[in-house]
Amino acid sequence: MHIVTIKRLSEAASAHREAAREIGSWIKIVKSARWRNFNEQRGTFPDGDDVDGFVVFNIRHNRFRLIAAVHYAKAIAGRLTLGHVYIGAFMTHREYDRWCSLSANKRAEWLQF
Repeated sequence: MHIVTIKRLSEAASAHREAAREIGSWIKIVKSARWRNFNEQRGTFPDGDDVDGFVVFNIRHNRFRLIAAVHYAKAIAGRLTLGHVYIGAFMTHREYDRWCSLSANKRAEWLQF
């Protein structure tokens, strides 16, 4: 998978040093994956959730949440495309709880795609 706006993850790792190693591991795992659907992604990250069409990943034992839009790989002309993961937000669990309490439209506005 190709990670778009990976800079946000670098910024998150700098701002939350305690999560930097897990962010780095998440990046390596995602770059080596080629998910074709949500179920395949759940095979890699079983605690990933679908919220309003976005995928929410738990980081650092649920202390942080990474919200992404995933465009899964597709077979085109007999070849599998790369697929893309767009980073929308990296937030603490408290920020995520606040985000969840918003309407779907307001949640979408919070994300930075």
